[in-house]
Amino acid sequence: MPNSKERRIRLLDDQHLADCEFLVGDSQFEEPRRFRCHKMILASASEVFERMFYSEFNGDGPVRITEVDPKSFERFLRYVYIYEIETERFLSLKELGELFYLADKYMMQDLTDELVEHLRRKHNWTIGDVWPMYDLACLHENLPLLLLCYEEITKYVERLLSVESFYKLNVNHLKRLVILISQQPHISTKLILHKLEEYGRRNKLNDNRESEQFLKLVEAACLLDLNKLSKADFDSGPAKSYLFNKKEPN
Repeated sequence: MPNSKERRIRLLDDQHLADCEFLVGDSQFEEPRRFRCHKMILASASEVFERMFYSEFNGDGPVRITEVDPKSFERFLRYVYIYEIETERFLSLKELGELFYLADKYMMQDLTDELVEHLRRKHNWTIGDVWPMYDLACLHENLPLLLLCYEEITKYVERLLSVESFYKLNVNHLKRLVILISQQPHISTKLILHKLEEYGRRNKLNDNRESEQFLKLVEAACLLDLNKLSKADFDSGPAKSYLFNKKEPN
């Protein structure tokens, strides 16, 4: 006799008694993938699904999801049905991002917690992972994941400020980062300012000083404690920086 877990896996695989449908994917080269599911199982896992399928505003037809790949949605459904994340290998940053998105979209805090635990225990963190993971934590305002990132940032901050992925950070997340790394006694204000200036140049933010992105960068720079600088460092740094002046010196 199959146990409850095996029965749910069978329901997911053979679609027996399925009464709802999802079309997932947004590729211009491929048809969306079709998933036939079970309203009651989905509703038992998420209040959002319950409202979607059992409220008076319940609509007919398939649910269309274009924000994630079908493979990520398949992993998501596996969690909904049997409360397991398929972890025979490390999840990619893209897969993790899409699973966090689905967990937020359908208000499944238990899935979010499980993803963070996966990152804590099983993910093979590399230097290149830290900044994308930090962006992900900030985007979802996920404190446990932020704390994991903080551990990595404080251990390797000098190396991390020199990797290419630093310049790909979301500008909206720089203020929080400046506050964190400014507290590291071995990281100078001069170095942080230099990295912020380079971030602006690499992303061509200084080409449009009225843009919201440029103003976000300036806001981050304004969090630096310039009183820590010697007069010589101030005169060669903030006094000439394009972040604090209308024009960048030639």
